[in-house]
Amino acid sequence: MKNAVFQTGNTFESQSFGAGHARKVWRRIEEQLPGGFLIKNVSDFATAGLIRSGMAIVKNSASGADEKDIKVLPWATIKTAITGDSPAGIDSLGIIGFLQEDVPVTSASTVATGNVIVKGEIYGYMLGDTQADATAIAAAVKGMTQKNGLNIRVVD
Repeated sequence: MKNAVFQTGNTFESQSFGAGHARKVWRRIEEQLPGGFLIKNVSDFATAGLIRSGMAIVKNSASGADEKDIKVLPWATIKTAITGDSPAGIDSLGIIGFLQEDVPVTSASTVATGNVIVKGEIYGYMLGDTQADATAIAAAVKGMTQKNGLNIRVVD
């Protein structure tokens, strides 16, 4: 297939395959961390049935976690960090990148992987569940301290 876009987030009990999607999430992907990462908090997204591309990623800090274990930050966690009393704001979350593609979640026991983008351009309207949240989170990501090679630029 010429110019096909294939989903890079995997769920291992999925019986379907999808190519492409209608939403533009990334304008440009310049760099991603090598290899797929195991998403350890899939159950947080079982009700929604999907982990959306563009969501923030942090390392899994649980005892015994592997270096390839990650967690996806819900938008509410980011919103709390940027509107709460913490002066560190979004930098205090330890974001290492953002999810490249949508990851379908069929149940709380879904085993899922995802690619982590560390350098690129993301559309700001993708950074929240509501327009108000997306605007606030996009502004925080624009001002995020760029650490360890993380360079995500928000575009309109």
